[in-house]
Order: sequence, then structure tokens, then C-alpha cells
Amino acid sequence: MATQAQMDRLVGKALFDTEFRELLIADPEKAASSLRYRLTEPQLRRIRGLSAEALEQLAAEFTKAADLGGTLHGISFW
Repeated sequence: MATQAQMDRLVGKALFDTEFRELLIADPEKAASSLRYRLTEPQLRRIRGLSAEALEQLAAEFTKAADLGGTLHGISFW
């Protein structure tokens, strides 16, 4: 079972890494495994329930904020 911090890292990596984001949406188990995380069925369901479009939009907003030197902290998806 992945911890909350690991789940946050999993989604966080997807926000800044386009290839990983595509992998996470297509195959969450493989994406998690690439970080040596093991997901439970409820965790897999939550990730599979993520909207690819919403994740893309959020990634664009995070990238813009990071490029502008904005502060990105205190956000959790779980």
C-alpha cells in the first residue's frame, strides 16, 4: 500500500512529467511500479477515476506557476 506521501509524489510527478502523466492515466500500476510503489485496489480506482483532461489542465497551471517562481506547497489529492 502506498502512503499518502507516495500518492502525492505519484500525482506530483505526473504534473511535471508529460510521459509519466500519460503512463499514469494509461497504466497506473506500471506508473506506480516505476517508482517502486505498490497500490491497493482502492488506490488504483482513485487514480483510474482521475480525468486526463483535468490532470492536463492542472499540470499546465503548475508549470506556469513554477515558471513564474510561484510557491507550490500544501496541496494533496488524497
